[in-house]
Amino acid sequence: MSNEDRIKGWRSRRKESNYAVGSGVAAWRLDLTALFDADASVAVVLKQLAARLQGEPHGSVAARRAVYDALQTELDEEINRSGHDDLAADFARRRLRIVVRLLENDIRAGVAVFEPGYMPAKLLAEDERLCAAIARRVERRKTEEAQSARRHASRNDIAMEIELLPEEVGDLAILRDRMRGLHDGYRAGDVDEGRPRLRTLLPLFIYQLHVMHGESRIALLWALVGPVVLLTLISSLYFLMGTHYILGMDVPTFSLLGATTWIMFRQIIFRSSTGYVSARAMLNFQGVTPLMCALVQAMIYVTVYLVVFGVLITAGHALDLITLPENVAAFVLFVVLMGVGGAAMGVLFGSLATGWHFFLRMAPVIERFLQIFSSVFFVSEQLPEQLRSYFLWSPFAHGMQLLRSVYFTSYPSQNASLSYFLTALVFLAVFALAAERLVRSQVQPM
Repeated sequence: MSNEDRIKGWRSRRKESNYAVGSGVAAWRLDLTALFDADASVAVVLKQLAARLQGEPHGSVAARRAVYDALQTELDEEINRSGHDDLAADFARRRLRIVVRLLENDIRAGVAVFEPGYMPAKLLAEDERLCAAIARRVERRKTEEAQSARRHASRNDIAMEIELLPEEVGDLAILRDRMRGLHDGYRAGDVDEGRPRLRTLLPLFIYQLHVMHGESRIALLWALVGPVVLLTLISSLYFLMGTHYILGMDVPTFSLLGATTWIMFRQIIFRSSTGYVSARAMLNFQGVTPLMCALVQAMIYVTVYLVVFGVLITAGHALDLITLPENVAAFVLFVVLMGVGGAAMGVLFGSLATGWHFFLRMAPVIERFLQIFSSVFFVSEQLPEQLRSYFLWSPFAHGMQLLRSVYFTSYPSQNASLSYFLTALVFLAVFALAAERLVRSQVQPM
């Protein structure tokens, strides 16, 4: 006999009988409302299920399975009739399955399940775990709905009120008072239109410095240690080969320029790209854009590494290891231009990562590839003539060689082109800004 035949037979017998248990609860009917109510005791469901099973043939697994299937059918009918949402329906189904599973396990183990006070050992624990899981799903759904509403409101310029916890009301009042003080220094048109202004850069710059001071002190220390480590590695290779001068440049200073500039370039790419992607929280402040967050990160690391250059060159010269620059202004200018190139690359990478979230995982691979072709470890004049064109396609190789040229009067680079370097920077910046403009609408406040 199939399960459907058993259910039909069970329903026909139910019409002919009104069997009841001593407490007055009808054995044929299960109070389905207890399944949907997380506050209702699961013991109520267990008691009614045991009474219902006792009023039916239950001597075999097949007979008990017919009762369980009939209960599942009734529950599905109640869900369809009452219009419960999917979370409530899933909770009721899972709760019924837990009670049925534990009850059936105890029946097969020979436990007296129909005796007063019967309770499976794991029932309360599993029901609590189920209620906690459903509560988390409910909170997650509320959060997703609130985020969706905020995104919809921001896209359509709709003002919306967000319900706050009581302890957050006071914090919001303090924040509003401080924001009002900041806006008092703006012109009325700036505040009304909410357009980004250059004056926002300085507060954002100071804020990011506070963040670095509070969270990234080791990163600031590594800004000094990292170039020293890479400088040592590059210099040791040349010293092992018995080379102390490269085209008129002493090896320690040659290595210092390549190592520190490239570490700065790499840090600007990674920090500005991640700053662009993670700028959604800052967009709640008026006048702040993802592009501005990325540029602030670039400004910070250009400033940090200019200080690093000053410390390393001064300390190295005091130890008679590093040569001083011949043209300090031109040297600083090319360091800043390399930082501009890193900022353009960072904005481009951040824009691509906005559309393809896994792109930043490829960024280190691209950076290492560029490092090989960017005159970090050697200059193009050290290479055979037939190989130089393969390395000079990178504009950053031209930038690094021009930087060394203005640092050392003894090294006038024959292959580096200032016009190629500047033109490539302009095109890279334009391309990065175009990509940023295309994905700007996809970056929404969180």
